[in-house]
Amino acid sequence: MAGMAEARTMRLVFEHALDVALGECEHTEAVAELTALARRDRSAVEAARVRAMGLVMTRPNDDVGRCALSLLDEVLRRGDERSRWHAQRRFDPWDVVANTRSA
Repeated sequence: MAGMAEARTMRLVFEHALDVALGECEHTEAVAELTALARRDRSAVEAARVRAMGLVMTRPNDDVGRCALSLLDEVLRRGDERSRWHAQRRFDPWDVVANTRSA
């Protein structure tokens, strides 16, 4: 069950980053919203960032993907600076088995 909740949190963070990138939301406000959606789970933001990186890699000229990636980078940076994260497992984008279980 915990894996499903983690995957759901990651999807919410990713989808909100895309929604914000499509709209005209204030950058600082969007970072705060994304941080709140992550529920202090850094791995959810890391996983969402990997998905955004995939968008940018497949469509380098996609402004929405690049904006979402930038927002997620900012969430990670600010969360690290302010110690916003719970101590949990770190996201490893190369651990395919663990990521499949939580997807």
